[in-house]
Amino acid sequence: MLAFLGEDQWCYTRYSGGENIEKVWLAFWDGIPAGCIAYRKKADSIGEVKRLYIKKEYRGRRISGELLKTAECYAKGQGCHTLFLDTRITLEPAVSIYRSFGFAITFQQGLYIQMEKGI
Repeated sequence: MLAFLGEDQWCYTRYSGGENIEKVWLAFWDGIPAGCIAYRKKADSIGEVKRLYIKKEYRGRRISGELLKTAECYAKGQGCHTLFLDTRITLEPAVSIYRSFGFAITFQQGLYIQMEKGI
């Protein structure tokens, strides 16, 4: 995943060490890696979406939704009933995508927000 992120990997490496990421999916556009998402189980019935990222030149093509659907299907298969994520309220395009996919803000502290979705 870090190789895919290229120059943007600095955004993710500081958080990735102890996260126990379970799965990572890459999305391709015409054979070229365009986006990624990671997943881990947060608790017995809660899955956590991590590191959703779409390269700038591929944004606006509904890749985020496909990656979110993939993570959700996997979480259901693992017996999860809730999907969880955290992000920053200032990342409005991301927050909008999450909301359109059914996530709601459940906690906010400053710029940091947590969002959940029942599945």
